[in-house]
Amino acid sequence: MIFERYILRNYIGPFVFSMAVITFVFIMDFILRYIDLFLGKGVKFHIVLQAFVLSLGHMFALIIPMAVLPATLMTYGNLTSENEITAMRACGYSTYRMIVPGLFAGALLAMGLVAYNNHVLPESNHRLMNLLIDIQRKQPTVELNPNRFIDDVQGYTIYFQEKNDRTGEIEDVQIFKRSENGGLPTTIVAESGRLQMLEGQNVLRVDLNNGEIHELPVAEDRGTYRRTTFKEYTLNIKDVDRSLQRSERDYRGDREMSVRMMGDKIQEIRADMALSRQEIIRQADATMDNTFSLLRAQERARRWDAKPDTVSTRGASGAHPKPRVAVRSTAGTRAPLAARSEFLARSRIETEVGKRESFEKQIRRYQVEIQKKYSIPFACIIFVLVGAPLAIRMGRSGMNMAIGLSILFFLVYYVCLIGGEKLADRGFVNPWLAMWGPNLILGGLSIVFLRKAAREQALADWTWLSVLTSVFRRHATANPR
Repeated sequence: MIFERYILRNYIGPFVFSMAVITFVFIMDFILRYIDLFLGKGVKFHIVLQAFVLSLGHMFALIIPMAVLPATLMTYGNLTSENEITAMRACGYSTYRMIVPGLFAGALLAMGLVAYNNHVLPESNHRLMNLLIDIQRKQPTVELNPNRFIDDVQGYTIYFQEKNDRTGEIEDVQIFKRSENGGLPTTIVAESGRLQMLEGQNVLRVDLNNGEIHELPVAEDRGTYRRTTFKEYTLNIKDVDRSLQRSERDYRGDREMSVRMMGDKIQEIRADMALSRQEIIRQADATMDNTFSLLRAQERARRWDAKPDTVSTRGASGAHPKPRVAVRSTAGTRAPLAARSEFLARSRIETEVGKRESFEKQIRRYQVEIQKKYSIPFACIIFVLVGAPLAIRMGRSGMNMAIGLSILFFLVYYVCLIGGEKLADRGFVNPWLAMWGPNLILGGLSIVFLRKAAREQALADWTWLSVLTSVFRRHATANPR
């Protein structure tokens, strides 16, 4: 156990360092993604901080698996460069046993991430989505700056040349009150005034001095014009509150649900699909019944029309012709009705088929998300299996190559994961295979690396790379710029 504890202790520092670096990258992405939204809406700092804390939820679901690979490379690379791996082999420890502590740490992280993805992540995503929706609905903050037309106030456009930020006094004021029916606006001009925000009443109060009001009393009558002069005039503009109004929505997306919630949702959708299938069968049966009924009516009409116009009745006095009563066939009138009924039934069937396709797409999306909650945590184990043999065989001298390969493996993993998710959502690939395919690919490659590391063989033949490098170097020397 001393050997295992020693390797685990060496894991802590590189893992924390890797998490810090990757977290910093994610934070930069968060800032660049939402800075325009926060600044444009005038969101207060504590709301921005709350959004950042909630966004850490989905960040950590990716940061932890990403940190395992560089941590594994640094841990076993340091052990190799200090010849501690050689000493362990001299003591009888095999390469497989050296990797066991890393696998143990990766397994613990994987189990913790599974619980985290199933309980913590859905709630943090749900709260973050609610907060972002509230921020997007928030009206922009009214900035009352001089020498610009301010139209952020509902129903008004305000302009003034000078403003005293301490007292709120303004000069050379022009206010345009927009007409609700699209007519000419009412214009208010004044020499001076004062702005005052009545916070509790959600009102912007504008006290004006020495001005005029120009308006059309009757909007339809452009020939009537009214000008009113005043020494003092107070204008109260309502509904200027720009504070964030919080709300709570009940709807949850697939990334805002736990595995149990998505399982229940899949059962509900399948029940709706069963009802849709019954409706398709019912409409098809009704259409077939109407069609056969029409065919039978047409056949009866054809047989009736084929009989002669008179029939003979033979009695005691001889044969006397008896006219046949003419009967109107209803087949001709029923044909348009049957065609219309068939058209309506076909439309209903097409609607139900479209609903079934939508239901199947929803089920695939939920199944993909369920598998993702397990496949991404399992990547912690896969990255240990990939990184440990790379570091052991290459050591610190080959760490640049190892880190380059690990980045390549990491990119391949997440490209396959994202591509598999898209293909599974569209029904081209099974959701299980789409989410677990990257783990299977890298897992198979890690087995090859482990076998070669255990036999102390080179993981790959890199002579072709050296030859290619020398060719390029020779070409650059022969053809200087």
